[in-house]
Amino acid sequence: MAAITRSAAAVALLMAVAGPSAAQEADEGVREILERYAADYEADPSILEVTFAIEVDGSWWHVVAEPASDEAAPSVQLRNGKPAEPTFYFTLGASTLERLDRGELNPETAMVKAFSTDPSPMDVEAMEGFEPGEDFLDTMLRTTFHFWTRGLPEIIPFGESHTRFTHGADAVVFYYQPGFRSGWLSLKPGQHGNEDPRMQTNPFPSLFVVTGGKGKARIGGVEVELRAGQAILVPAEVAHEFWNPFDEPMEAVLLMFGEGA
Repeated sequence: MAAITRSAAAVALLMAVAGPSAAQEADEGVREILERYAADYEADPSILEVTFAIEVDGSWWHVVAEPASDEAAPSVQLRNGKPAEPTFYFTLGASTLERLDRGELNPETAMVKAFSTDPSPMDVEAMEGFEPGEDFLDTMLRTTFHFWTRGLPEIIPFGESHTRFTHGADAVVFYYQPGFRSGWLSLKPGQHGNEDPRMQTNPFPSLFVVTGGKGKARIGGVEVELRAGQAILVPAEVAHEFWNPFDEPMEAVLLMFGEGA
């Protein structure tokens, strides 16, 4: 037993001399980034009373946010580990967190998927035992945008360097809330948006506002050519797809709205 004790002491001494491990340094880097987000959220006028968790490459933190009250200023605390009560959590890798921190990617774009089974750099999950209430979607979407978007006013950069490939095009998500989705897309020469028939209909209307270039679309079986300065409304449940046979990208703002959006 004494030999084991001496060995343990020797290991502890070696660790102290060697300094923090690479894993510890990585965790500290993650903590510093998350602390910046927490401090920014504390000053956000859209802060919610919410507790959620964050998992980065297997390491866990959780955030406890409380808006201002008559008795206290707003408070956002970043704590180690999982919360005592199950809740929803964001899961991502350190490389994605660093891209978010640098402003190269926004959270909604990092989470966007063509299908629910698709992988994405960032996702939201429910801890075991968490039972979301009727307001969960609104809470989760508002938390996603306002916690992970720093600064006031909250600026959303977009353009080629901020996109992810989804639904057959390069896209940036602007903002989601129940009943409303918005984003920007660039359909490069040769790309085909919504080519998969499973992507072609939505239970809500969509408005495409073409801001640059030109392309072609098939809306409800009718083929049309679209160019900058035009907008096209796609009613709910109407099949639609877009493709670009030309030599420059077609760029558009996408607005989706109504029940189910």
